Amino acid sequence: MRHALALLVMLAVAPVAQAKSECQVDLGQGWPPATENHGSAVENLFTAGDEPALSLVRLPPRGKESGVMLIRPSNGKAWTLRAAAAAERVDAMESIPGGISRSLKTDSAPKVRESVMPPALAERLVDAWARALQVAVPAERDAAFQDGELLVFTVDGQRVSGSEPGCGPSRLLSRQAEILIDAAGSKDKNLPKRWRALIKSLNELDAQIAKAR
Repeated sequence: MRHALALLVMLAVAPVAQAKSECQVDLGQGWPPATENHGSAVENLFTAGDEPALSLVRLPPRGKESGVMLIRPSNGKAWTLRAAAAAERVDAMESIPGGISRSLKTDSAPKVRESVMPPALAERLVDAWARALQVAVPAERDAAFQDGELLVFTVDGQRVSGSEPGCGPSRLLSRQAEILIDAAGSKDKNLPKRWRALIKSLNELDAQIAKAR
């Protein structure tokens, strides 16, 4: 009887353990090889001298770069939420006689939308993203080269980059970024709806982080 019960427990636990092991997130610490110049140029273009507490920048293999960031206030009041998109692709390549010329174009101002976020919600968001990335990315794992779209997460100066997560707690960060982008372009009367959606997603993120630890 005891052997039978032990077998049932093992069968019940095995799918959960297997599900956890099957979640492979392609994120690593820092910049992947051959991307730092491009990524830094885009970040500097979008931040315009500010130091965001949190940001997500997308570097597609083709097309214009975009990003969203959250900036701490100097007066301790509302935080600035900023969504930005390059007016022209920063990582530009042009055909020239004998080959291809590559340059970083940062002369054109990006398209920017901004709104404000309540301090308590902003602090919670920064903390949640930091914990989610800590669970997803071991400190010793360096970012690997990407030939597709590169996502660059930065939380309080700690940079993590790779392809878009498809599982685990970090999967929710891209969804939350979409809410932030919508909020940056929303009228004041529509912001409470965005914040409710963000809080709901943060609650889900907290639950997933607790399971992943």
